[in-house]
Amino acid sequence: MKICLPRCAAPRVLKLLAWSLAGALSGCSLLSPSAPLLEAPVSSSYDPISAWTAGNASAALNPPTVPAGFYRVNPGDTLTAIAHDFGRDASAIAQWNRLSADGSLRAGQILRVAPPAATQNVAAATDQRAATTADKHTDAALTTAADAKARLAWPVSGAVSEPFVAGKTKGVTIATRAGEQVKAAASGRVVYAGGGIAGYGQLIIVKHDSHLLTAYGNNRALLVKEGTPVKKGQAIAEVSADAAGDASVHFEVRKDGKPVDPLAYLPKRH
Repeated sequence: MKICLPRCAAPRVLKLLAWSLAGALSGCSLLSPSAPLLEAPVSSSYDPISAWTAGNASAALNPPTVPAGFYRVNPGDTLTAIAHDFGRDASAIAQWNRLSADGSLRAGQILRVAPPAATQNVAAATDQRAATTADKHTDAALTTAADAKARLAWPVSGAVSEPFVAGKTKGVTIATRAGEQVKAAASGRVVYAGGGIAGYGQLIIVKHDSHLLTAYGNNRALLVKEGTPVKKGQAIAEVSADAAGDASVHFEVRKDGKPVDPLAYLPKRH
């Protein structure tokens, strides 16, 4: 016996089916507000300097596609600054790359910053003689393997009040006097000067070469601007103090973008 539903029952059946589907889908984890796939993970170890470096071309490290002996020009770079960073003469880099007389550069341009192979053998003997002479004038503090890493100078006087702890801290805190001058730990170029990076107060970041950066936080006054070349020991800021009158500098060393223990690069204090 064939049973037919009345025409008027069809809409009711469709509504019942729709309600059933809606109820089933509402319990599905893909639509649940607490579903983990719909929530962005929150990192408890957010590193604002690394985030700034990754988004700022003038401080970013050279891309790995650039071969050894070459450099990719970043916005704001000058021939003089690049030559300084790589220990070369600007005129030599201009000659190797056949640059125009004004030495103008464009962002993204690949420059040779090491002598071409044809000239390396000729320069090797000269470099060896120069190295031998330079070795005679090397500071006695660099004669041991431990001191060989001490390529940086202390930015301020004072004792370390908060040490570096891998995975937990990004640098060290050095207790000092309010108003004391903060000095560049090594020669380089200022790639950041300001208070826009959270957690660091008035901050200075100096780029020393394509691998090494130093950062100086918690200052009350900045004495240099972005793009300024600085010498080792040059005053770049003044120390700030908190409400209790305690003064300190937060000092970081970044190698290839990663925080490392500054004490491994500083001379030991006796």
